[in-house]
Amino acid sequence: GGAALRPRRAAAGVRREPSLEEKLRGVPAFFVANARGSPYLVNKESEGAQECLIFLDPQEAEKLLSEMVQASPMLADARVMCVGLDRALGLLRRPPTPTGNLGKGGRPLVLRYRLQPAKAQLRAARARLGRVFRPQALPCFVCPDLTAPGGKTPVFLDATDADRAWAKAAGPEGGRAAIEVHDLVEMVNAANAGAPGDFDKIVLYPLPDSIKYVRKARRRGNGNARLHAAIGG
Repeated sequence: GGAALRPRRAAAGVRREPSLEEKLRGVPAFFVANARGSPYLVNKESEGAQECLIFLDPQEAEKLLSEMVQASPMLADARVMCVGLDRALGLLRRPPTPTGNLGKGGRPLVLRYRLQPAKAQLRAARARLGRVFRPQALPCFVCPDLTAPGGKTPVFLDATDADRAWAKAAGPEGGRAAIEVHDLVEMVNAANAGAPGDFDKIVLYPLPDSIKYVRKARRRGNGNARLHAAIGG
């Protein structure tokens, strides 16, 4: 017996707090692609793979684009594409799939996606942790003594951003911020798995340069970049 349980509806006019996965849509990620949006792949024949590299720093994606065009002028339509980090992490979860291409000796090559965190942020994480951050992890920086409006927890993808936010909030007497380093990919996986934690109360602060890059590309009329609608409005 007993009455059937129903999902509790939010009161009229009360806005639901976006999930952590939904908040990732406002964090830009970048890859090199052709005009149709298909990624250009980096050969890893020794590993039997071709990789799509997904960057958090747009300048690192631009550097790869420049290297690819210089190596092969046939790639004249290559450009840097932008997607939300939610989609990027979805791509990273995909299992390797055959590309239809063959490597040396006729070995079939598979397509895989690889995350390229900003090199400066990997260095910042290593400096604060005293060790190398694990591969395929995305360092983010949290100051437990900082809160965003509504009592939310600010999570910075730029360590300098976290330091500046603390300095502005604490003033000259605040001293050095106690910054914790976490793996955003691990946090997202834990939230998706239903692990305990206030993941929905997180506010994400992307790399400032990535937002500037998206906005600048929008002002150019998207001639060289396809931009995710949720970013940089």
